[in-house]
Amino acid sequence: MPLNPLPDHDLDTLRQVVTMLITRSGKRQRDLVPRAGLSKDQISRALRGSRGMTSSEALALLDAAGLPARGALTLALYGRQDLASEWALSGLAAFLETFVNALPDALDQALGGNSDRIDPRWGPQAARFVAQRVAHHITDLIEREEKLGDFDPTGRRHEHA
Repeated sequence: MPLNPLPDHDLDTLRQVVTMLITRSGKRQRDLVPRAGLSKDQISRALRGSRGMTSSEALALLDAAGLPARGALTLALYGRQDLASEWALSGLAAFLETFVNALPDALDQALGGNSDRIDPRWGPQAARFVAQRVAHHITDLIEREEKLGDFDPTGRRHEHA
């Protein structure tokens, strides 16, 4: 499904984020050609800004570089280019991408016919709640791993110091 056209300032922000992420990924432009569906010249000019970059091309380039495109671009569209860069390389952008993709169905299932009762002011608190739950889950995983020691397929246990 094609994405709606974005205003020029948003497209320039996307171009800047895509260029930065491609550069930081270490992928060469010529390696992106077969997976992005663009020529090397198109990629080069789009990343330099001498030709426009559509949102579809931005997604294709990030996908070709093995980066979580929708998560990184979502952050960029909300003015969080700093996090787009940091999160794309850490796994957080992939989490955001998966979360945002699953959220509409989860809300629809949980709310049923009460969706009109949602107050937008609840958004920040809901975000803090989700972040706290994820942090708690990670802490639990770390504690369990420490109790079990490192897994070794040979059957030996390695205790943490």
